[in-house]
Amino acid sequence: MKLSFRKSRSFRIIGAVFAVLGIAYAVYSVTLTTALPQLANAKLRIKTQKNEIKSLTVRLEANKAQLQVAEQEAAVMRRANQLIREDESNRQAELNRLQGELDFYQRLAGISGTQAGLAVYQLELNPTGSTRVFHFLLTLTQNLQRSDITSGTARIDVEGTQDDRPVTLPWSKLTEGNKPKPGFRFKYFQQLDGYILLPEGFTPSQVRITLEAQGQSGKPVSRSFDWVVLAEAAANSINAAIQAKPENDLEQEQPPGESPDNR
Repeated sequence: MKLSFRKSRSFRIIGAVFAVLGIAYAVYSVTLTTALPQLANAKLRIKTQKNEIKSLTVRLEANKAQLQVAEQEAAVMRRANQLIREDESNRQAELNRLQGELDFYQRLAGISGTQAGLAVYQLELNPTGSTRVFHFLLTLTQNLQRSDITSGTARIDVEGTQDDRPVTLPWSKLTEGNKPKPGFRFKYFQQLDGYILLPEGFTPSQVRITLEAQGQSGKPVSRSFDWVVLAEAAANSINAAIQAKPENDLEQEQPPGESPDNR
């Protein structure tokens, strides 16, 4: 009886093992039939994505090359526009210079509609290495129809503010060492040059030139110049000189001596 029971138990164990194996095989079969297509689809998608990545990489490189070419073209265009603007600026500066010379000689010849005798034609004011020292170049003219030599002195006064108060600085306050006023003696035109020194805390606004000619009857010749306009003209002249010449060709300005009489 015990033997029969043992056999029956063995059969049940064997049956259970086969049942488990059958279930495992069934699961394996189901998994195999469903997973293989999914695995194949996954491989296909990976391959497709790799191809897309490769295509995008090629397009990206092409776009980078096009962008580089576009940047180079843009740089060339910017440089060309800069050269055109510089050329136009130089041409305009040259035109202004020629127009100024034409006006100057027309004034001397008396064909510009003005028959004035002694006159202050132009004042140039240029900065130096010091913010308080400025170099001036004063041009005086006289009509060619006047054959007499004119002589005298030029008084330079600078108007402005100091400590929030209006102040007028005469020539004696603009120089050191009690230098005499600039003197002139000419028949047709003459240029006077020199330096003025502004005191600390002084803000200039206007320069007034008064010509005191010897033997002159009537009111002295006088003309005023706006300081801001003079400063802007000096800056434009410096910029035009820098654009017209390479930096290493610019000569360092030397303080000029007294200009000779122009006869």
